[in-house]
Amino acid sequence: MFEQGLAGVADSPDKRRMLRLVALTKRKHHRAENFLKGLGKPLPVPFAVAEAGKPIFLDTLQSVLDFLFDATREDQHGAAQFASLSMLYWTVDELTVAFYLAERKYTTQAYSHLRTVYDLLDKAELFFQEPQLAEVWSGADKRKILKELQPGAVRTKLGKPKFDPIYDFFTERGMHGTFGAVRQRAVQRERSRGNPSVAMWLGGVAWDQEVDLAVSSCILSTVLTLTTVAKVYRTRLHDAEVASIIKNRADATTDFLQKHLVNPLRESRTEAPGLADAVNQLLASRGFP
Repeated sequence: MFEQGLAGVADSPDKRRMLRLVALTKRKHHRAENFLKGLGKPLPVPFAVAEAGKPIFLDTLQSVLDFLFDATREDQHGAAQFASLSMLYWTVDELTVAFYLAERKYTTQAYSHLRTVYDLLDKAELFFQEPQLAEVWSGADKRKILKELQPGAVRTKLGKPKFDPIYDFFTERGMHGTFGAVRQRAVQRERSRGNPSVAMWLGGVAWDQEVDLAVSSCILSTVLTLTTVAKVYRTRLHDAEVASIIKNRADATTDFLQKHLVNPLRESRTEAPGLADAVNQLLASRGFP
């Protein structure tokens, strides 16, 4: 009734404030503070895939920290060692935030952090292989840094294909305002007279299966971090322990990723061509069965 009464009132700031208050009571408007509070609250209904994947994620991330601890018991020297170590420790924060966001349905933002992980891992490996490039990274020539160390250039220097389907997937779902990302945050509805309308989701994505994919992507990225740390710091780690831990993590993750990442990607009509195959190949190339 109050809203109907406002319909005949002349437009003014007061009228607009009143209409917003009415919309709040009807859950058609939002308060910014509720989004921030929501991120800090316990999950009301945890997602089954996220709960199943969390122990795998945490065990693998702990192994990353354990390997880095062992690696730093010896002194680091030079720009390259500083750069690689910085990149690898940085991934710990990115992975933690990505999983936290993914299980709360903020998958768009989780993919952005996972793409950063990919960049960091490639740089850490590159500085290990070509230490002189760390001087470029820490230099002041921005154009040279962009030319030598942009993601595609780094992959080329590492002998990898310039185009990476997994990296592209993270970019498509989480960066640059792409249509692919918006498609996960919107749904088309039909109004009574047949005119379409679009509902936009705030506070996360609309689809539970997106959470499954994002959580699985977090686990994949954490495993790749572990194997990169093992490669960069091989001479500082215990070979037998590294082999045992990577095998154990492989056994724990392979079936999980096949079920919740590879198979859904194959079944998805919107999947980028070859993405599921790329995940399988990448797992195999990093020492997984």
